[in-house]
Amino acid sequence: MPSVAPTIHRRPVWEFGIGGGYFSGFDYPASNDNNRRSIVLPFFVYRGPQWRFGGGGIRAVAIEQPRIKLDLSIGGSLNANSEGNSAREGMPDLDFLFEIGPQLEVSLFDRAMPSGGRVQLRFSSELRAVMSTDFRRFDGRGVVVEAGFGVNYRNFRNSGVDLLAALQSTYASESLQDYFYEVAPAYATDTRPTFDAEGGYLESGLFAGIGLTPLKNVRLFMGVFSGWFGGARNEESPLFETDSSTGFAVGLVWTLKKSRRMVDVVELGSNS
Repeated sequence: MPSVAPTIHRRPVWEFGIGGGYFSGFDYPASNDNNRRSIVLPFFVYRGPQWRFGGGGIRAVAIEQPRIKLDLSIGGSLNANSEGNSAREGMPDLDFLFEIGPQLEVSLFDRAMPSGGRVQLRFSSELRAVMSTDFRRFDGRGVVVEAGFGVNYRNFRNSGVDLLAALQSTYASESLQDYFYEVAPAYATDTRPTFDAEGGYLESGLFAGIGLTPLKNVRLFMGVFSGWFGGARNEESPLFETDSSTGFAVGLVWTLKKSRRMVDVVELGSNS
């Protein structure tokens, strides 16, 4: 029987359980106002040959090989209230954002370490259409383009601990930049002049995290993420408040049931 490539793993076709977490971030890129959320929900993961559900979104797999993966993925971000936001007071709230589009991942390095565990380095890029919604209506918000590198040290020194890091840059079309940074005449004040936002560079970000399994079927995640906004296309906007920000997130997943049937999944470092 041929050996299995390092990036291919046997995973249950489906899993069910309970997940929860706490997130501390900011209302939008270059905002100084905190956006903190905690949540506990049931979760379901499905891994089919072409469709995947769970692990942060829905994916339609087009190409899945040990060194390259192309799929259609869905993502999103939280809403934010303008009330109490020092820069956006009196302006419309920011709705939930949903994104959909192709994602390409390429494995650049994948090797077992003599001390135990495995190091993976990948390049990834995404092109996604963006929509905002309050669940009563949907509005198009243009597109975002992201590209960057990620590195994982799986099972660090045979400890069962995964170390994760990713660095990426994001560019956004004018429509999304308008959503974050434009100030229409109707919302201008003495301290918030009108501003016409333009498309271009949005931000760069660094994520560093850790994953471990303290108990059987219980997975714990912790991570810190920093955003850098210096040189962004709309840094002259009165809604652009800071050149950098740092947040964190913690999460826990308790798997209650999973299928006996297994499936081969290519894992280049991101969610699969």
